[in-house]
Amino acid sequence: MVAEMIATKAGRDGLAKVVPMPLHGYLEPESVADLIIWLASESNTHVTGQTIYIDGGSDAVLRGDEIWEKV
Repeated sequence: MVAEMIATKAGRDGLAKVVPMPLHGYLEPESVADLIIWLASESNTHVTGQTIYIDGGSDAVLRGDEIWEKV
């Protein structure tokens, strides 16, 4: 379903109206690859067992204060 929505400019524009994406627009696959490479590298010395959102800030915007109240 999402693949169909983002396959066309009209679909991406429509999705952008309902899903906030405050940082830099749509994600490129290379950005995910860069994170995976870093996570698997010796440079990553402390990150384990985490859920990492690579969504341009959409999750934080959509969840808003809900997430910060638990911190």
